[in-house]
Amino acid sequence: MNKNILNLKKYETDNYRYKYKLNANESPFNIDNELLEKIALGFKCINFNRYPDPDALMLRKELSNYIKTDFENIMVGNGSDELISIIINSFLSENDLVLTHGPTFSMYQILTKVKGSKFLEIPFENLDIDVDKIIESANENKAKMIILCSPNNPTGTVISKSDILKVLKNTNAYVLVDEAYIEFGGESVVDEIYNYDKLIVLRTLSKAFGLAGIRLGYLVSNKDIVDILLRVKAPYNVNRISQYVAAELIKNREEITNKINIIINEREKLFKELKDIDGLYVYPSKGNFLLIKTNKSKYVFEKLLENKILVRNFNSSLLKDCLRITVGSSKENKILINVLRDVMK
Repeated sequence: MNKNILNLKKYETDNYRYKYKLNANESPFNIDNELLEKIALGFKCINFNRYPDPDALMLRKELSNYIKTDFENIMVGNGSDELISIIINSFLSENDLVLTHGPTFSMYQILTKVKGSKFLEIPFENLDIDVDKIIESANENKAKMIILCSPNNPTGTVISKSDILKVLKNTNAYVLVDEAYIEFGGESVVDEIYNYDKLIVLRTLSKAFGLAGIRLGYLVSNKDIVDILLRVKAPYNVNRISQYVAAELIKNREEITNKINIIINEREKLFKELKDIDGLYVYPSKGNFLLIKTNKSKYVFEKLLENKILVRNFNSSLLKDCLRITVGSSKENKILINVLRDVMK
């Protein structure tokens, strides 16, 4: 057994019986029926007996149109987790240091430790991210890689583009910027990949595009980095169905834009309604989720479960008494608010 995994705990997902699933930052919207029928017709042209295109060329070209960069600067993966693992395996050796801000997405730490590399999470008590501290710590500890998540999961905090560029200019580390939630708010740095030779930007189709069920992520970087990562990537890592469905949805992204706007509007309405509930503190967010804090978090979580509403319950020191709520449909959000008002009386 790999000694690096002996003290790791598996990534936990909640398996309660639920009706309203507001715990995983998924989109509340499935693909519209008309587009779904069009996509289904295309299945007839898929050769299921053949391996998929190992280069995912059609999908990468559609992504290049979407993000306005060359397809050769794009690599796709079976979810962002696969891409994070490939990046870590490509650029880190045992005992190299990965540095990030805390709290943030837990898979960074898990995949770093599996590699045998060191992981340092700089805690920020008020959940605001101070890049000067990140730069200072990265240089003091000779970090090999810095991970910045913006908008950050689970806080919804945004790191400004100027602050990200400040990190790139003042450290020698590879800088991985996770933009999983960028469609909901914040400034992208995708257009900076040509200016910084150690910048890697990570994206996903699981959130804004509503394709969590097909597990598809992509990264954007300069061609030298992409070439290195392609040497580590397994062949045929993204199946034919995922490549096809994702490409079709990107072609028809006006539908996605409309849904993103609905989710953003629902987020702002939900934020205001949560703020009006005594005993709850709600953090501003630019993601498709909101983080709330209450000294009755365990009680609230259990009461929500009784009403078949599932949210994310945290127990780390920085997220003590915190629950993360995915922005749902208008109906789901109204049900959530009504239950919370009753619970917090």
